[in-house]
Amino acid sequence: MAKYSETVIEQIKARISIVEMVSRYLTLSRKGDRYWGLCPFHDEKTPSFSVLPDKGFFHCFGCGKSGSMFDFVMEMEHLTFPEAIRNLAEQAGILLEEESEAERKQRTETDTLRDLYEKMANAFHYILMHSASAANAQEYLKGRALSEPSWEKFQLGYAPDDPSWLYGFLQSKQYSPQILAKSGLFARNNPEYPLFRNRLMFPIRDWQGRVVAFGGRDLSGTSQAKYINTPETMLYRKREVVYGLYESLKEMKDQNSCILCEGYFDVISLHQAGLGTAMAPLGTAFTAEQGKLVRRYAEKAFTLFDSDKAGQAATKKALIVCESLGLETRVIKLEGAKDPAELLQESGPQALAKACQNSKSGFDHLVHSAIVMYDGKKATGKLQIFDEVKPFLDAVGSEIVRRSYLQDLAGYLQLDEATLMRDYVQRSPGKSVRRGEEQQGSGSRYNSSERGWKRSTDLYAMLTLMNNRSLFPSIRNRLRIDDLVDEQAIELYTVLEDSCREGNVASDEVILGMIADDRLRTMVAMSFQTEEFTTQAPQILEESIVRITLRQLEKTRRNVENLIRLAEKDGSVSVELSHLLMEKKSLDEKIAGMRKPKHV
Repeated sequence: MAKYSETVIEQIKARISIVEMVSRYLTLSRKGDRYWGLCPFHDEKTPSFSVLPDKGFFHCFGCGKSGSMFDFVMEMEHLTFPEAIRNLAEQAGILLEEESEAERKQRTETDTLRDLYEKMANAFHYILMHSASAANAQEYLKGRALSEPSWEKFQLGYAPDDPSWLYGFLQSKQYSPQILAKSGLFARNNPEYPLFRNRLMFPIRDWQGRVVAFGGRDLSGTSQAKYINTPETMLYRKREVVYGLYESLKEMKDQNSCILCEGYFDVISLHQAGLGTAMAPLGTAFTAEQGKLVRRYAEKAFTLFDSDKAGQAATKKALIVCESLGLETRVIKLEGAKDPAELLQESGPQALAKACQNSKSGFDHLVHSAIVMYDGKKATGKLQIFDEVKPFLDAVGSEIVRRSYLQDLAGYLQLDEATLMRDYVQRSPGKSVRRGEEQQGSGSRYNSSERGWKRSTDLYAMLTLMNNRSLFPSIRNRLRIDDLVDEQAIELYTVLEDSCREGNVASDEVILGMIADDRLRTMVAMSFQTEEFTTQAPQILEESIVRITLRQLEKTRRNVENLIRLAEKDGSVSVELSHLLMEKKSLDEKIAGMRKPKHV
């Protein structure tokens, strides 16, 4: 959410033109409908930096940077979006007024909750370290072979068994019942009953080190839930936080890598063993949002999830997410223990550190795991192994690396390399063995030499919606985020969704401020400077929805066709084959109906 209102942004634009503002940094000369100058963002001798006053945007045809006057000030002065607004407002002599009373109230509540969570982390930790009621918690930690320096590093705590202490304690600190009801620290059906009782407490911090949630491990042995976490609040969205990331930052930057493991004790055990880059998704499903956080600081990710079925599924998911983000992936497999915490407890930190020295590439791990699951000597088994590995191959960003993986896989499966590559292409619509536009995670890339960018269907639709944001509330009912495969399109859909929930159509400047990725923000800013995405927008979106829907149907049909081939080859019972043939017929009819020309 923007910190300042649209009114403030419009007042700044009314008092300071982008030409006036940029001229404070550059010498501009007018040619046609644009002003030109030497770009401040790269070395050049011939001006390629342009300012379009009517649109209020700048663009460099040399390096590709583009944006509004706020983006320009952010780049030149190294400011955040709110700081750029304050900077320009001061220059324009505008008295800043923050957003509505409701938004001021929400910011106050957010600040209060941050203060509350910091105080609770300190309180839980103090109780663990100094209260007699925490004796069982201390004994439990010692039994898990966790040392007191580890307790301190992760600020472990203890929530007493007394059901009445927490509410009274926080009331005495002047927290209102309304704030306590929103804190996530109390039961939903009883606002005075603590969520955490007789539990070992794990403060969960965001990448800036702020406590945003808690995890609690039951110590009574009677609770049905061994672990519980704070529910999502205005501070905390589970899929955007990685436990241990903040504590790992320094070593992570030094080593340019991280270790992804499964839970609180695994993270702490690995740190205690000297592996200070360990962190864990909150739950076993590693998300793209968490991956983007990790990618800021590292280029390589090791996975070390549990050896059970859920842990192996988590490994596969994490490998695909990491590969799609350009992280080199490797898998550590422990011998003699199901997880790092167990190995630390049974054999000590040196044994744990030694066990983590051996790893294999993410691709090799997936192939070997699939070979164990399926019979690679049979045709059906080869197909099943290929299906297990294909999502990872789809996520690979390098054409050279993907070709190498396909060659290795052909060797494992004892198949002709050309046959395997041909089958991969046929089952990957919109993709040749060269990296195609529709590939998940491929996005679109601006190329200054081509004076344009390569765009997938997904991204073209989202750019059209970015330029026609009033259409999004109706389109979102027909086009879901799960229908998209282009990561950049998915990010823009998320921005549009967040903006839509605010209730008003945000300005171009605010929308740009909501896009985290620099290249994607530049791309959207460029789109605002053309009429390409505003002419016949409803028709463009309708065509895009049809193409995306067809892509989904054709993918389903290909899967059914593969099952039919397997059923015919294995001599499956006629009932199963009959059902598959009927399903294929239904899909054929739907696809043909969508492809049939529409007559007015």
